[in-house]
Amino acid sequence: MLSVLKSPDAPERRILLVEDDPTLRSNYETLLGAHRFDVTACETRNDAVAAFVDEQFDIVILDVTLGAEYEAGFDLCRQFREMNKTVPIIFLTEHDDEADRISGLRMGADDYLGKTISGAYLAARVNALLRRVDALRAETASPLPVHGPDQGSFLRIDDRLSRAYWEGHPLELSLTQFWILRELFSNAGVVRSVSELMRAANITVQPNTIVVHIKSIREEIQRFAPDFSCIKSERARGYRWVEG
Repeated sequence: MLSVLKSPDAPERRILLVEDDPTLRSNYETLLGAHRFDVTACETRNDAVAAFVDEQFDIVILDVTLGAEYEAGFDLCRQFREMNKTVPIIFLTEHDDEADRISGLRMGADDYLGKTISGAYLAARVNALLRRVDALRAETASPLPVHGPDQGSFLRIDDRLSRAYWEGHPLELSLTQFWILRELFSNAGVVRSVSELMRAANITVQPNTIVVHIKSIREEIQRFAPDFSCIKSERARGYRWVEG
C-alpha cells in the first residue's frame, strides 16, 4: 500500500494516470490527490487517448503493460509525444530493466520509475519535474545563437516555452532532453559530467540512460544538420558543447 504524505500548500495540477490494475490505480489516485493533484485515471489505451485529446494535463504517468497489450504504454508515449512535445511523461511500471528503461526514454519519456518506489518518492519525482517546468517557463525567452557545422547553422533556446530550435526548425525533444541540451549549450566549451547533466534534468538514472538521451539529441539535430558535431564526448569525463 502506498503511503500518503499530505502537501497542503502544493498548487493543484492536472495528471493523466494510465494504470490497468484497479487497486494500484486507486492507490495512486489517493496518493496524488493527497498532494492536491487533480487526477484523471484511465484503464485502457483508448480511454487514455480520448482523455489526452479532450483535456490538457500538466503531467502524464504511464504503465507499460495495459491488459493484454504488453507494450501499450510505449505506444501511448509515442502518440502523446506526436501530439505534445513538452508535456512531462513518467513511466511507472514493473518493467524496469535496462532495455525497457532505454526504450521508454527513447520514445520521449522524461522519467522511468519502478513500481517498487514509495509513494513519497513518486510524488517527489512528479513535483521535481513540474518545478523545473515552471522555473523554465518563468524565465524570459532567451534566443542564444551558436555557429554549427557551417556558418549558417545556429541553435536557439527558448526558456519560456522549453523549446529548442535549429536554424528556425523546432527540435522534437522531451523535457529531459531539452534540459540536457540547455545545460551543455549554456556552458559551451566546459565539460559537463553525467552527474551534472542528471542534476540539470532533475533525474537520477544509470549513466547509459544519459548516453541514450545524448544520442537522441544528436539524431534530432542531424535531421536538419547532417554534419552536426557540436556535442563532443569526453572519455570518462562527460560531454562538451563546442562550436563547429
